[in-house]
Amino acid sequence: MRFETLLRSLRDRSPADLESHRRRTLTELADLLVAHATAEESEVYPKLRELTGGDGHVEHGEDEHLDGHRRLLALLDVPDMTSLAFDKAVSKLANSLYHHLDEEERTLINDARGLDPATRQALGDAWLAERDRLIALSCGTRTAVAALLPD
Repeated sequence: MRFETLLRSLRDRSPADLESHRRRTLTELADLLVAHATAEESEVYPKLRELTGGDGHVEHGEDEHLDGHRRLLALLDVPDMTSLAFDKAVSKLANSLYHHLDEEERTLINDARGLDPATRQALGDAWLAERDRLIALSCGTRTAVAALLPD
């Protein structure tokens, strides 16, 4: 999975130009995380809520997206990308993400398995198109992530 590869790359302290390496990796990860969550919330969650009645699962998924955005913002705000504080912030984001993915697989994805194949395909296609559109807009900037959080 791409998330795991990017997180592993952020934890790797061996690149010669560690700060540059981490900056590029974090930019890709931030765009991917924000696009993934935003596309789920706009293209998948409403349809699952309508078709499966999975309101509790959807609301919990949205709450976990907010937690992920908070942890991503904390990581983006670490001033020294070569510091122990950066490593700790990566770990906190990774833990939040792994928790969310595990729960999502056991709840929302299982809810979606009950849908007919054509509906699942349409949801996947809509999600992918929106995710890719958001990535192209560099949706994971610090400003964009902060805007996703309630005041």
